[in-house]
Amino acid sequence: MRLFPIVMLILITACTSSGAMPQETEALPFDPAPGKPAPVFTAIPTLTALPPAPTYGIAPLDDAQNIVYYFAPDICNAKWVNSGQELPCPGIHGQNSSGYVEFLTQADLGLNYMANALLTIPSQDQRFFGIFGTFPAREIEFADFFRTQLYCMPGSLCDVTFSLGYYDSNGKFYEPFPDWLYNYAEPSHLINYPLDALDGQTVKLTLIVRDNGNSSDDFAVWVEPRIFRHPGVTRPTP
Repeated sequence: MRLFPIVMLILITACTSSGAMPQETEALPFDPAPGKPAPVFTAIPTLTALPPAPTYGIAPLDDAQNIVYYFAPDICNAKWVNSGQELPCPGIHGQNSSGYVEFLTQADLGLNYMANALLTIPSQDQRFFGIFGTFPAREIEFADFFRTQLYCMPGSLCDVTFSLGYYDSNGKFYEPFPDWLYNYAEPSHLINYPLDALDGQTVKLTLIVRDNGNSSDDFAVWVEPRIFRHPGVTRPTP
């Protein structure tokens, strides 16, 4: 019986010692070492979404009764150049290294409305980087507007600058109007620009497309380029 108190004392002592021992805990993964700053973690970058598919179904303005000139049917009465050499009209299929021009219909573009269009491809040979179409001379009135919709051909990855210039009656070239930058991922741009600055002048309007540093796949399209004479705009009286 003497052994019983001794055994009990040993067990009590063991339990007390076990409870007093420090318990090891696993370090947190972001705990800084003593005296050192916490590490800085860079966020994982998010992926950029792909550009939206272009839309080719925006109907043009209902302005046919006030159109005084359509460019597209007159395509081969214009002089087409790449700033270094004259181009054939229509262009020869498969030969667009120097630039290319072609008449298109709504069926060629997959449009759901009647429209004529111009396909204009800037020079692809890394020398000229643009295409210029100069149309027959005509007199501009105060109420005239240049109207068109800007596209890329379906399936092309074009990145271009459209612009409008003109030759005056003395044969001097001017390009005073805004540039219209266009990328294949954007919806169609509707251009409605006043030509009142040319009021009373007889000029040769010039449609221009330039690449934006890479001419590959720059299949640029002018849908229904035209001159609209606004019935509600009158020349101001002096």
